[in-house]
Amino acid sequence: MRFELLFFNTVDPSLGRVDKESLPQQALMEMVIDGVKNKDEICGDANEPKDIKEWKGVGIEGGEVVEIAWRQFRLRGALHLEWLPSSVRKALVSWNKLTGTLDCASLPTSLEKLDIGCNAFTGLIG
Repeated sequence: MRFELLFFNTVDPSLGRVDKESLPQQALMEMVIDGVKNKDEICGDANEPKDIKEWKGVGIEGGEVVEIAWRQFRLRGALHLEWLPSSVRKALVSWNKLTGTLDCASLPTSLEKLDIGCNAFTGLIG
């Protein structure tokens, strides 16, 4: 009696990965501020954020986020810039107490201006 054991590698490498472009801008922006301790300064109730059209410091054109201006909002905690919508052209978040790391490869290609000065970002800029 002969037995054969075969293993096939059929795992799709894209399984388990999130396609940012398939997510609504509301969801992306909520993920951007997920680590901010006082996010209510931006979106109202942190448990039930307002529509991004009503967020403070968020510029919308054609239903898409194009500018984030949160300078001197006294924000504290981690800002997850890797979730910025691909439509964002300016992100101005200086003079807060924001932390985190910056992976330039994950930033939107449309981004023309990024100001993260006077915060507490750490690590390498990649």
